[in-house]
Amino acid sequence: MASYAYLFKYIIIGDTGVGKSCLLLQFTDKRFQPVHDLTIGVEFGARMVSIDNTQVKLQIWDT
Repeated sequence: MASYAYLFKYIIIGDTGVGKSCLLLQFTDKRFQPVHDLTIGVEFGARMVSIDNTQVKLQIWDT
């Protein structure tokens, strides 16, 4: 059984070099990497958040 009530899936899209991977890393790992290699394919991250005492899992795909 899942340990969350809702699952939301997000895809980050945009031009090359605008900070999509940095946004994903900051949100999922709470760290900032000022220099990042270009993403080849797709990167994936997830984070659990609590909204009004309800567990929500966010899956984020970086293109």
